[in-house]
Amino acid sequence: MLNREIYLIAGQGNRLGEFLVELNFDQPGILSALSNIFAEHDVNIVNIAIDGPRRNLHFIVDLSTATEEQIREILKQLEMFAFVKRVKYRVSNAQIFVPRWITHVINGSPAVALEKEFVPYFHDVSRLAEEIAKRDVKTVRELAPSIDAVTLEEALYIVQLRGLAAVKETTVAGGRLTATLCNLAQTVARRYIDALLRELGVQYRIVEEGACIRIEA
Repeated sequence: MLNREIYLIAGQGNRLGEFLVELNFDQPGILSALSNIFAEHDVNIVNIAIDGPRRNLHFIVDLSTATEEQIREILKQLEMFAFVKRVKYRVSNAQIFVPRWITHVINGSPAVALEKEFVPYFHDVSRLAEEIAKRDVKTVRELAPSIDAVTLEEALYIVQLRGLAAVKETTVAGGRLTATLCNLAQTVARRYIDALLRELGVQYRIVEEGACIRIEA
């Protein structure tokens, strides 16, 4: 049996990045062709995900040994394929890495990603949110002992990858983070966000903006 890992948080000192490749069309050999580009530059692929319609491929890669010139060359080579519509990429500058361009669905509907051990808390939404947040903060703390605004921005995307909300916009300026989150999964999302920020030990303020919230931390 294959255990397909849902990458919520990664770190361990690696310089990780993600590439989202949008396709014009699907055909045999596409995954192999794209993967070979990374291999040619000695870039290790950590995880690959493909959406249902096979129009988007998401790569998490280890760029620890890659130069900026190599990254630009990888991008250039990926975009040369006729089946590639566009490519966007980013490299995490934080001590941790959380994928931003992937969400989880079941039969096309948004899904919430939770470990099985949280099932006993399903009857108590507040406790459920607290326990999930504590688990995620523990992982973040193991990889990033100090939490600055850049690391906090990265960590906030755990909310989205968990399926509890969508991060619409984030800005880091003057050592402060401002973020807008929408499509909150009812009460559990708000409780989780409160618990996550509190457990991380940051000073924050949450402002209601219609169906969205703005976080200032």
